[in-house]
Amino acid sequence: MKARNKLVFLCLIVLALLLGSTSLILGQKQLSMTYNPMPFNLPSMVEREGQMLKELGVDVSYNTFLAGYTMTEAMTARQLDIATVMGGTSAITSKAGDRDIQVIGAYSQAPKGFALVGLPDGLRLDQLAGKRISVPIGTEAHYLLGKILAEQGLSFADITVINMLVPDGVAALQTKQVDGAMVVEPVLTRLVHAGQAEVIRDGQDLIAGLTVSVARQGLDQDIIDLFKAGQAQALCFIAEYPDLALEIAARETGLPMALIEQIAPKYQFHTDITPEIKASLTDAIDFLYMEGIIRRKIDVEDLF
Repeated sequence: MKARNKLVFLCLIVLALLLGSTSLILGQKQLSMTYNPMPFNLPSMVEREGQMLKELGVDVSYNTFLAGYTMTEAMTARQLDIATVMGGTSAITSKAGDRDIQVIGAYSQAPKGFALVGLPDGLRLDQLAGKRISVPIGTEAHYLLGKILAEQGLSFADITVINMLVPDGVAALQTKQVDGAMVVEPVLTRLVHAGQAEVIRDGQDLIAGLTVSVARQGLDQDIIDLFKAGQAQALCFIAEYPDLALEIAARETGLPMALIEQIAPKYQFHTDITPEIKASLTDAIDFLYMEGIIRRKIDVEDLF
């Protein structure tokens, strides 16, 4: 309890500093941002439910996008101001492709939210060589698969990579068209909970499982500061009222509370760009460049 109270106190201090650093709240501010409750974007769900940005004087339009590159294309066209949640690899790929974006904060870390799965009593970690594994190329899941292979002394040359989105990969696994599939939450927990798959290796101690918040280049700093203040309010609410936050998540995702309670502990939410996060992004840049997914090797500082 004391630890939680301390977290709430610190959270409120950060919020006060954010609000005090802006020239806000004189006049209505317009903001177009993404809203995706899945895979488990708890601060976004809490912020929209509590209308926290609206309370800060922001007229928000929420937009749903299913892939990182569509977010960055919308930002390039000035149809979107902020991608609230984007995979670290997607942000890197977009920046290396000369998209006018900037990372404005971290969002979540969930190494256990990504995993290689197989059918029950099927694929084994020490038997990956020669296997067919589905994965969406150029994503955090692809990055993790590379780390898993390296851990076993293997490379992508030792397996057959099938480029599939997660739902298609799961379907291929169930029909035994592939031996393993890279999956993410909440698909991961649903499969395991239903006894339809088992985790071969998750991302713990291999990747950060990082998502970030991204803005279009040139967006007014007052808008960015307001966005950050809204995120800080959401994090404060989660720290102070964790049970209510999970109820919001169950409602927004349509998942039963039993699954929400299994998924939630896998996620850490904070907005600070720490040295560890920069190191993780640097490692991801190296991976994407070596795999030929990006042709220009950017410096990590180019992202900010």
